[in-house]
Amino acid sequence: MQVSKVNAKRTKAALARRDVLEGIQAFPVWSALAWQDIRQRYRRSVLGPFWITLTMIITIAGMGPLYGSLLKISMEEFVPYLALGIITWGLISSLITDGCIAFTGADSMVRAVRLPLTLYIFRSIYRNLIFFAHNILAYIPVMIYGRIWPSWSWLMVIPGLFLIVAAAFPLTIILGIFCARFRDMQPIVGSVVQLAFFLTPIFWKPEALGQRAYLAEFNPLYMFVQVIRGPLFGPLPDVSIYIGVIVTTLVLYVVATPLYIRFRPRIPFWI
Repeated sequence: MQVSKVNAKRTKAALARRDVLEGIQAFPVWSALAWQDIRQRYRRSVLGPFWITLTMIITIAGMGPLYGSLLKISMEEFVPYLALGIITWGLISSLITDGCIAFTGADSMVRAVRLPLTLYIFRSIYRNLIFFAHNILAYIPVMIYGRIWPSWSWLMVIPGLFLIVAAAFPLTIILGIFCARFRDMQPIVGSVVQLAFFLTPIFWKPEALGQRAYLAEFNPLYMFVQVIRGPLFGPLPDVSIYIGVIVTTLVLYVVATPLYIRFRPRIPFWI
């Protein structure tokens, strides 16, 4: 009996591992599906996904002078800080909220076609990376306003994006499984993300906390924002930020791996 249980666990682990490998190899499929999602969402729209970019530009233009005056920070310093914070937060928050519907949002396809379930995870992540590529264009007017010129430090955005994607994969697995099993989880996660926006230094700086500024460094979302915002506007994130991001990512994998191995076969039935 004990041997059969061990063999069953090994079989589940092997199937889960194969699912991940097949999902990676299915790049043509999930990349095409991600582009289709974007085209379908903005069908008959003139600007398409650039509506989000335009909205971000308007938000930055409205919030920049207001909060800059309230926080008594110069516009040349605060507007780029705010812009990159909002743009990066848009990527992170979308990865979280879309992770909730990674499986349930493709329920008909999951039941109709036998494809690796990780395909839908990669589809969600890739779609949000495309949106981020559009939204980062909102930083161009800010660069012109603040006379910001590209520098070699901008290359550090590449490992920053890699770290965000590396963390998004297990996070999507966790959220996708829980939201497939418990449908109340999705609105709860959405509410938590909205609250986290105000608790994370996006439009305010950690220095505003005074002697308690160090508390912001314990916010994982702030760490992920900084690996993009820091290289683009400075200063470069401290090593502790990258260590925190890596540790957070490893914790997510530790949680996601046994969850996916155990509950992967049940996902099609839950949705």
